[in-house]
Amino acid sequence: MDIVYEDKISVSDYNSLRAAVGWSTISEAQAQTGINNSAYLVAAYVSGKAIGIARLITDGGYIGFIADVIVLPEYQRKNIGSTMISMIIEYIHTNLNVGDSLYVGLMAVKGKEGFYKRFGFEERPNDNVGAGMTLWISK
Repeated sequence: MDIVYEDKISVSDYNSLRAAVGWSTISEAQAQTGINNSAYLVAAYVSGKAIGIARLITDGGYIGFIADVIVLPEYQRKNIGSTMISMIIEYIHTNLNVGDSLYVGLMAVKGKEGFYKRFGFEERPNDNVGAGMTLWISK
């Protein structure tokens, strides 16, 4: 199986990946804006079919957020997610100035925390920080 990693994805492929793992789909306009405004995006393809995605969002200063880490269920446990996270971390290292730091957060799907711990992420809450929290706002 030859996996190709690219820095682009179509809205339809993006929403197909979301749906495949049980996430809600996003309107075309919102999805395209999110894709376009990613600081870094990596998508995995097999024979031209999108099988995974991961995105880095940042304020351009000291805060980053890893979002949309998705691998199609039939391709999980094949090192694809690990490769995409490693590519994001390498992108961050490459683009930091000497002496700078980027505080990177993410929201792990329940039960997938161990995957991120391998890269040095810490669960919240812990002795230093409180629980991560989320809120969907809709109109």
